[in-house]
Amino acid sequence: MKLISTGMFSVMLALGKAYSNYPVAELVFFRSAFALVPLVIWLLMRGDFPRALHTARPGGHLIRSFAGIGSMFCLFASYGLLPIADVTAIGYVAPLMIVPLAGIFLSEKISAFRWGAVSVGFLGVMIILGEHLMAGGEGPVRSATGATFAFTGAVLVSFAMIQTRRLTMTEDTGAITFYFQATTTLASALLLIAALFWPHAWVLGDFLSAQAWVWPPAQDWLPLILIGVFGGVGQIFMTQGYRYADASILAVFDYSSLLFAVAIGLVFFGETPSHAVIAGALLVVAAGLAVALHENRLRRAMATA
Repeated sequence: MKLISTGMFSVMLALGKAYSNYPVAELVFFRSAFALVPLVIWLLMRGDFPRALHTARPGGHLIRSFAGIGSMFCLFASYGLLPIADVTAIGYVAPLMIVPLAGIFLSEKISAFRWGAVSVGFLGVMIILGEHLMAGGEGPVRSATGATFAFTGAVLVSFAMIQTRRLTMTEDTGAITFYFQATTTLASALLLIAALFWPHAWVLGDFLSAQAWVWPPAQDWLPLILIGVFGGVGQIFMTQGYRYADASILAVFDYSSLLFAVAIGLVFFGETPSHAVIAGALLVVAAGLAVALHENRLRRAMATA
């Protein structure tokens, strides 16, 4: 389930990059509003609509939604500024951060080996970030801004995943996904509306004016809608995955996104990852695989015992 969701999100973000000429708030709106379509269809097929939307933890959903909204805005913004493989590699901060956060918030046991692997992975991320923050790829300011957005988005993703894991202990997958998509749709719609009426001279005037709705031509509607459809299906599989495994273990499978990112970037955008990005990403992937193998051995030993 985690691998399927990673593939879906990779296609979603590739479409977001291809149409990054649209305001970020508009991309987020399409991503969220049309993600509700596969979700409702899935719940109807299960016979769980609207029963599955019942919740006893609205505050928990709100926390997860705020983290998810922030990460989505940051990631869509970064994909418009950096190569897709670079953003994906920087995004590996998320599964790394999940390890300590899972120990703090979920009381998952984190071994010394896993802490060591996380340290190696963070070194890889620092190598990737260093190229953009110190030298720059497509221009120092543009590159540094994109790297900052990507890093911030990844940190917020880790908090969203941890909160998702906490919610799956008591909440239905449909409720978790629905309230996140609905809250994000509302937030992006409010931002688009505010951009129409907010005076340019006021605080945040420049930012909001850049988020004004741009009416898509006929040929752009389908790919923009597919951003939401792929995102919605990916969200369902991701949330279901956290129901069956620890967050710190599932995080390892996020590394498969590098294969999707390099292939999509090369074929559709003509992007080739730099040596620093490749080296840093390999360190992170190696750290993640080491954790996976280590945990697999521990589980087998426990099963034998």
